[in-house]
Amino acid sequence: MKQQVPQLFAAIHLGSEQISIQIVEYTDLRDIRIVDQASVHVTLGEETFKTGRISFSTVSEVCELLKGYRRLMNEYGVMEYRVIATTAVREAQNQQYIIDQIWVKTGLTVEVIDMPQEIYYKFFSIIRTAEAQQLLPTHQGIFFVDISSGGLGITLVVDGQIHYQQNIHIGIIRIKESFDKRQRDSVNFNQALAQYIYSIISPVKQELGRFKIKYLVLSGSETDLLLRMLGHANDNNLVYVSLEELYKLYDQIQGLKLPQLIKTFNLSESVAEIVLPTIILYHEILSLIKVEQVVIPPDRFIDGIIKLYIAEKKSNQWLQTLEDYMMSLVRSIAEKYGYDCNHAQQVERFSLMLFDRLTKVHGLGMRERTLLRIAACLHDIGKFVSLRRHYFYSYRLILSSDIFGITEDEKKIVAFIAHYHSKGVPGEENRDFERLSKQEQVVVAKLSALVRLADAMDRSHRKKVGECDMQLKSDELIISVKSLEDISLEEWTFWDKSSFFEEVYGIKPVLVRKDR
Repeated sequence: MKQQVPQLFAAIHLGSEQISIQIVEYTDLRDIRIVDQASVHVTLGEETFKTGRISFSTVSEVCELLKGYRRLMNEYGVMEYRVIATTAVREAQNQQYIIDQIWVKTGLTVEVIDMPQEIYYKFFSIIRTAEAQQLLPTHQGIFFVDISSGGLGITLVVDGQIHYQQNIHIGIIRIKESFDKRQRDSVNFNQALAQYIYSIISPVKQELGRFKIKYLVLSGSETDLLLRMLGHANDNNLVYVSLEELYKLYDQIQGLKLPQLIKTFNLSESVAEIVLPTIILYHEILSLIKVEQVVIPPDRFIDGIIKLYIAEKKSNQWLQTLEDYMMSLVRSIAEKYGYDCNHAQQVERFSLMLFDRLTKVHGLGMRERTLLRIAACLHDIGKFVSLRRHYFYSYRLILSSDIFGITEDEKKIVAFIAHYHSKGVPGEENRDFERLSKQEQVVVAKLSALVRLADAMDRSHRKKVGECDMQLKSDELIISVKSLEDISLEEWTFWDKSSFFEEVYGIKPVLVRKDR
């Protein structure tokens, strides 16, 4: 067997508190070696949360740092890289100018990702670690909590399925900047801070109360601080922390002022200022759930960037595993709105069959196939709000849901597919649709045409159609089905919905019933 030649890749993370680079050599996901790495402390998050902008003096400093990283990449001969910015740049009002300045001064292209994507990257790395370390017990939950400077991402996995996922804007630096120095120096600050945090995260308790959770897995930049304060070595291995240790630390810091924190734990003033919100946030999370043990993996956001890039580059099977997790989350969202599971499964089944049969016709890729799966599952959830114009409410509910793994633009595509799954012409008197790019509008039309036919094939919501075969012949798509029941309703609806498909694809769909 021919030995694979190692390849180089560099990941750069523009975070709120640090700008980091990691250069790796790899052949696949199981063979990754760190060649070089560096990390520099920054205050991007503080600027964004205080003023809503990042000053251009700070941007200039960032550019100088990135020039250094660029030189490092050149020294190693790195050709492939990703520079990803998270909360601080994402929420800065002058985001576009920042990205432009970085491109002009360094030649580096920056991607700004939203919070669900950020959690998705971290989840990919951490779930691989959890599985490798056998942390995924059958019938018991594993609760992933990622705390960054600007957000809190919580994900509950039970039996390989995501049963709950929520992203909350309550990160450590954001909490700190929500109170001024006078308030932080108040004798009542600790109690007020705990109440503030609890008021935001308390709705999670009702959602998680029905599950038995074995592990609480903590991730985020502040876990390094936690381990240091607890006296645990941070040697890039999985660390188990007892509940008693956390509660003891919480009780200890409750009675300490800033100077005492600095002296007791040998911290700088800037780090000591985030200790209290960090530990109180951990404590309030523990008050919501019962867990057996706390686990801290070594995985960071930059690890997720690298592993996901390699998985995509090598078409690794873990991408399918990740999509399965994402779809389990989508089904959890659908269940929340009381969807018809059997009907959704039929629509997904027929939609994907249509997509796969028409690959050479629609010219879309696997990413669009994933968006089609999500839309097929969620297309009817608007009935939870109203049976009248349910398609519109499906659109609104999808837009208001966090679906990690897809971008905000992709979520809009999914929402519009649901909006047009039953009737209407995409774009007709719809200003929101017109804001999509022309390419995105075409994708919506192509995929909604598929869902519209698939929905018609189970119009009665009774799964009448069993076997199904699709053949593309010249300018006709022959769909042959078998059923033990009368499918007149499906045939009539299919005929009614076929005109839009024909308009989009230039192909006439024909539903043919085989002998029973």
